[in-house]
Amino acid sequence: MHRLNPDSKTLRKFGMTMGAAFLVISGLFLFRQRNTGATYSLLASVVFSIAGLVLPILLKSVYIVWMRFAFILGWINTRIILVILFYLIFTPLGLWMRLFRIDLLERKNKTDSFWKEKEKIGPDPLNYERRF
Repeated sequence: MHRLNPDSKTLRKFGMTMGAAFLVISGLFLFRQRNTGATYSLLASVVFSIAGLVLPILLKSVYIVWMRFAFILGWINTRIILVILFYLIFTPLGLWMRLFRIDLLERKNKTDSFWKEKEKIGPDPLNYERRF
């Protein structure tokens, strides 16, 4: 992982983004009628927004911790998605295709060329414009 050294523009953007995110979370708490959670998330929204606007340097340590957490989470999620994709989708599909001898690439045909001839429709000038 590369070294994180955010500038004030990045920290300001981070503060405003976190403020907006906590504001949305506060709205969800209010929607579910949980006032204490809404109060705390609204307070966090105000703190992040003000810190992002007034003194973004205060958010540097929070930003670094948050980005490291995001890096770790992204690394884990990538592995989970790849395992699901390959072992639960591609492997059963490949085994099924081998079981029923389905050859989508037509590798069994021993021909000189794998080009397929296109049907000739006739001398229509539109065929020159729509070639495929």
